[in-house]
Amino acid sequence: MYSNLISYLDPEWQELLKDELNSQNFANIIKFLNSQTAVIYPPKDLIFNAFNLCKIENLKVIIIAQDPYHNPNEAMGLAFSVPDGIKIPPSLKNIFKELIDDLDADILSSRSSDLSSWARQGVLLLNSALTVEKGRPASHSKIGWQSFINGVISTINSKFTNCVFMLWGNHARALAPLIDPKSHLILQAAHPSPLARGAFFGSRHFSKCNDYLLAHAKTPIEWLK
Repeated sequence: MYSNLISYLDPEWQELLKDELNSQNFANIIKFLNSQTAVIYPPKDLIFNAFNLCKIENLKVIIIAQDPYHNPNEAMGLAFSVPDGIKIPPSLKNIFKELIDDLDADILSSRSSDLSSWARQGVLLLNSALTVEKGRPASHSKIGWQSFINGVISTINSKFTNCVFMLWGNHARALAPLIDPKSHLILQAAHPSPLARGAFFGSRHFSKCNDYLLAHAKTPIEWLK
């Protein structure tokens, strides 16, 4: 059951997001999850993994995807990330290809598919829906997560300064009005999915992000780590 889901969230994030967590919308999400008999990904203890690995004091970058992977053993609560040993999904392959071009590196042969190292450096790898039913992509996109994520973005926008928001694809770009461009950097691009026919390539968001962080006296992200 999911009635104790909040207990899996880092206490500092609980305090920051208390309005969202105490809302009727979140209560409705819990009610929906408790009513389901199908397998739900990620496992309950990983639903808030993006927040738990990205400590509030480290937060610098927000990358927003759509929803968790819906196949067994893939979803780990971090947008685009899969555990080591799992076949790298097409979108993540394209992210790595863009990294190679942007940072003039060769990483595909050795780079882990687990992006936890990014999260620990202050990258919030956030899906617009934090759960999904096994084998049914976007199946939880309308249960209230969108409103919850909107609240998260609005809170970060108002409580932090000089963060970098990477909005990839139309779904993520729809969140741009919630972000003040005078206080943060908004980077928008096509989704890294192969369905975007390569439109993501050449965005150079990784170097642009680090240039902005350095300009605002923040430690850049070691994207190749």
